[in-house]
Amino acid sequence: MEQLKKEMENTISPVGCEAAASELGCNVSDIQVVGVDDGYSRNRRSLVGYADKWIFAKEVDHDLLPGDGVEEMRWLHKDFECTNALRQTVPEIVPEWEKLTANNHVLLMPSYRVDDGWLWSLPLKADDQSLYIQAVVDATKKLETVNFDQNAIDNLNLSPYFRDKLALDDGLVLILKNEDIRNQLQDKYTAMEQDDSLISLRHAIRKMRDLLKDEAALDDLSKKAASLINQPNNCFGHCDVRSDNITFNPLTGQVKFVDWNWASFATSGFGATEFLIDIARRGVNVEPWLDSLNIEMLAATVGFYAKRCLEDPLAPGNTLRDMQAQSAAVALDLYDMAVSANR
Repeated sequence: MEQLKKEMENTISPVGCEAAASELGCNVSDIQVVGVDDGYSRNRRSLVGYADKWIFAKEVDHDLLPGDGVEEMRWLHKDFECTNALRQTVPEIVPEWEKLTANNHVLLMPSYRVDDGWLWSLPLKADDQSLYIQAVVDATKKLETVNFDQNAIDNLNLSPYFRDKLALDDGLVLILKNEDIRNQLQDKYTAMEQDDSLISLRHAIRKMRDLLKDEAALDDLSKKAASLINQPNNCFGHCDVRSDNITFNPLTGQVKFVDWNWASFATSGFGATEFLIDIARRGVNVEPWLDSLNIEMLAATVGFYAKRCLEDPLAPGNTLRDMQAQSAAVALDLYDMAVSANR
């Protein structure tokens, strides 16, 4: 019992443990609790097991969050409702079941453990990487065919958002007009080019440095980014497609998407593009999937992330700004490749 109490300090609360134990059909004293640290979340997250059964629990900790966690509870409820709706049309992409319990503070679902063959990150083997990327890209395209009536769009809060956020962002225009910002970015990318841990991204980093010296190229790219606003918002998507939110089984080829709180309608290719940027940032060659990219979205992503990568870190040791700088450079590199491929 003392060990369980110690584990619970950094995992789900006693309320979350009670909910998980009830689902597993056992006493709280009988469960095993393992914290889940990867990814970004303001919720408590844990794997909870009893005997040979394991489930995943995500809990809104209202004692630690502002406003008693009301916003996070809305996200948890959207995740639950959206997954249930999608299970009617694309059951292979979503968890087999989900349960919202403990006054909507705890979401339970299958565990998809590594011990059972599931991966929550980019596979290490090249063959598995290709299978993984293709499976995720196929899943994003399948999601784009899902239809919802207006009542469902309103009830699930699926109204379009991301196209306008990217297309109307002033990142590239700001960079073009402000020499001081360009100089700051030059300094940042110069330091990145000298970082041996980013050797696989040096080509993209150098492209970004060249772009910052070329006002005509910046202007052309900003116009391409702004043209994203003309694309229709008629394709449903997960809208947060990254490895932390995807589990993949290399033996079966299955993928499951979790965390549906950002789900929305967007432009065609939105999901594949955000995913391929994330994968290319890890040094993987995504050229076989260039035709799945949204070129205008790539252009907008360059400025969107470049502008934000100069902001102060969210917290000591937080790597978000570095990720944003890398993503901007990778988006530019993919943009050039996609444009050349379409000529």
